[in-house]
Amino acid sequence: MPGSAAVSPVNAALEGFGRAAALELPRGQRINVIAPGWITETLIAFKMDPSIGLPAAELAKAYVRAVEGNMTGQVFDAMLQPVNRP
Repeated sequence: MPGSAAVSPVNAALEGFGRAAALELPRGQRINVIAPGWITETLIAFKMDPSIGLPAAELAKAYVRAVEGNMTGQVFDAMLQPVNRP
């Protein structure tokens, strides 16, 4: 999306940190990252097309999967299933 270059390095750093930290955490501790995408309610507030967004209630489900699951070092794309990256 035009204009997203400024936030792309931050997002990439968070994903990289989550994957690397998972390798170093003591046994039993886990870390995951959520990639929320656009949230429907935010798009509506900005008077943008809400059809490309995800309702906040659905985003909450991604957080629940990340916390209650047994995976670590994963990036959860809230619009999809967890994204496995090397």
